[in-house]
Amino acid sequence: MCIIKKSDYRRIKELIIGYEAGSFPDRQTKKRILFLKEKLNKAKKVDDASLGLVDIVYLNSAVRFKNISTAEEKEYLFVIPKIECKELGRVSVLSNLGIALLGHKKGDTVEVKEFDGSKYSVQILKIQPTSELWIKRLEQYI
Repeated sequence: MCIIKKSDYRRIKELIIGYEAGSFPDRQTKKRILFLKEKLNKAKKVDDASLGLVDIVYLNSAVRFKNISTAEEKEYLFVIPKIECKELGRVSVLSNLGIALLGHKKGDTVEVKEFDGSKYSVQILKIQPTSELWIKRLEQYI
């Protein structure tokens, strides 16, 4: 089951509204937005103060995961698109990987679907929340 903090739900809905108000840059972005909307609608929304949110992937979480097929491990910080920079370890929550992992728990195995039809599975190994203050400072410089 996908679990979303209410504050993340509101923030991501604002991002979606922004995309829908303008034109979508490409068909892939439109597909991602539709998939994310569906995921948000099905998700369980919880108060930010709820216990146990530390082990759930949410906006501004640093997540370490392992590709099941290759055993390769990676770690990314899941952020809003504005501050995404994969080379610096920041991946958009609106990316295929971000959408797939959003709301899942440590230990979950999650299928990630690419636009070319390929799929791969990752297992979430570690989730580390990040300071909102740090993220706000980062956003100022972008």
